[in-house]
Amino acid sequence: MTNSRRNFFYKAGLMAGAFSTNSLFNQVHAAEIEKASNKISDLDPRQAAGDEDFWSVIQQGFTVNPNIINFNNGGVSPSPKVVQDAVERYNKFSNEAPSYYMWRILDQGREPLREKLAELAGCDPEEIAINRNATEALNTVIYGMDLVKGDEVIGTKQDYPNMIQGWRQREQREGIRYTQLNFDFPIEDDEIIVSAF
Repeated sequence: MTNSRRNFFYKAGLMAGAFSTNSLFNQVHAAEIEKASNKISDLDPRQAAGDEDFWSVIQQGFTVNPNIINFNNGGVSPSPKVVQDAVERYNKFSNEAPSYYMWRILDQGREPLREKLAELAGCDPEEIAINRNATEALNTVIYGMDLVKGDEVIGTKQDYPNMIQGWRQREQREGIRYTQLNFDFPIEDDEIIVSAF
């Protein structure tokens, strides 16, 4: 099976079901996601993006307040109900027997989790790093890159502020050069952006 958007939604639906054994809602919803994903499997991305029935099924997996519209789903996106339930369940387990759970359960589950994530992403488990969030993951890369004084990193003024701060910190501490390009968006021609770098 190829690694595609359709395949990703299919696997995500299966994994949601696999990780949600405590909740009938989650099991039923995972089946609904799989069914909805199958219905859009022959659509191109634009058609799938406009399929309101599909996105209605996805929306049902979240517990957001219907009276508030959250436009910032980048840095503060809500977790699906299946994730909320799992966090609550694992937090309870962790507090019932902290050292036992941490060393005998969590520790032993790390590599199987990486293998499952790699299968979902279509890559080797060695390419998977488990981080708490995207900011931590990007900072791991920013602070982990082997750069020396005088090396230049080129970003944009539109980059995520926490990433800009990371590069600025390395600039001040290590003497790398951090250059920011500024674009006048919207830009219809990708080549304008590519050629600027």
